[in-house]
Amino acid sequence: MKRENSNNRTWIFEEAPIAQAVFTMAIPTIITQLINIVYNFADAWYVGRTGSAAMMAALSVSLPIFIIIQALANLFGIGGASAISRALGRKEVTRARKIFAFSLYGGLMAAVIYGITVFFSRPLMIPLIGGSEDSYRYVYDYMFWTMVVGAIPTLGNALCGHLVRSIGAAKEAGFGLSMGGVLNIILDPLFMFVLLPRGMEVTGAAIATCLSNTIALAYFLIYLYRHRDNPVFTFSPADFTIDEGIPGEVFSIGSAAALQTSLAMVSNIFANKLVADYGSAAVAGMGIAKKVNMIAFNTTLGLTQGVLPLIAYNYGARKFERMQKTIRFTVSVALCFTTCCTIVFRLCTRQLITFFINEPASVEFGTRFLSVLAFAAPLCALSYMANTIFQAAGKRRSSDIPAMYVFKMLMGLYGVSWATPFAEVTSVVTAAVLYLRFRRELEL
Repeated sequence: MKRENSNNRTWIFEEAPIAQAVFTMAIPTIITQLINIVYNFADAWYVGRTGSAAMMAALSVSLPIFIIIQALANLFGIGGASAISRALGRKEVTRARKIFAFSLYGGLMAAVIYGITVFFSRPLMIPLIGGSEDSYRYVYDYMFWTMVVGAIPTLGNALCGHLVRSIGAAKEAGFGLSMGGVLNIILDPLFMFVLLPRGMEVTGAAIATCLSNTIALAYFLIYLYRHRDNPVFTFSPADFTIDEGIPGEVFSIGSAAALQTSLAMVSNIFANKLVADYGSAAVAGMGIAKKVNMIAFNTTLGLTQGVLPLIAYNYGARKFERMQKTIRFTVSVALCFTTCCTIVFRLCTRQLITFFINEPASVEFGTRFLSVLAFAAPLCALSYMANTIFQAAGKRRSSDIPAMYVFKMLMGLYGVSWATPFAEVTSVVTAAVLYLRFRRELEL
């Protein structure tokens, strides 16, 4: 049945069959995550062609600081998107518009502050996050292009994707986010092997990432301007307000998402520091293993992020039965997918690591790490879904940081990798208790 665009999005939220609603909202987000995985793989694959463990280690060491941008994007983007969807579910369009303005301008201001902070603190920050004498200069350059020059494009791209998705425009949000990934894949070899001299491959990858995110952000800004007749979208500073409880509503939801991302960053820093004692090959191997594991984790993240507006809208509209059906269906799909990932990762571990780098020591480390990390995939399906449900109120403590020390003492280097499955088990048990309490509160 053909409908007016905005009416069709309301129909998806309120009336569409559950499977259709979930896949309509989630597939564009999953595709975006898959493309993002591919462009992360592209960076690792292209840098791996140099045979330099120090360059590969630089990507792994830079990841935690890069994650902070994602945390800020989640703070304003996921927090704002959830609040907007719930406001639309309550038919409070004016409030949704003000939430949009606060999230957009707040997020962009946070990007400016973050970029300035990284610029001045790089010399002190790099050793703290696991940078070694070998990888220091590569980390320094990568951070400059992706987190100083690229702070606004990187954060703004993800932020706008969340906000556009909040009204049900999942395809448009997915296209914009995917654009950045596709462009990065195309531009990587151009800057790494053609335009810049040998030895500057990491800098080339960083410039390609910065430029790709800039173009993607331009797409979103043009999209928002062309659809400014939508009652939610606005560029007017007059709509920006810190009154009416809007900052509290956004941050109460977004802080949980940002906390989850930030703890992942802290976890990566501790992992890099603990593994750094074994050399750049160990750091590189662990980084590659985590990139492979992203197939399961990021696809599941895309699924849960995609259905977040759907769950939030029905929660705001007090359509709790439809909300619960959405949750159950999403969990079933996520568990089936991640179980398949675990089987493939365990059967093809060495082949997957060798695809990225042929340096023998890095391959050996990566193979051992991935064989353990693979067990966490099905558990992440449950913990990500729990985070989606509880983003308005939940805080998840990270069990993997102290666990890293314990497992390293008991099992040596590879004990560090057991911290991730251990943390996921802890999260799932906690989430199950909270979810049962949440169901009782809904009186279903």
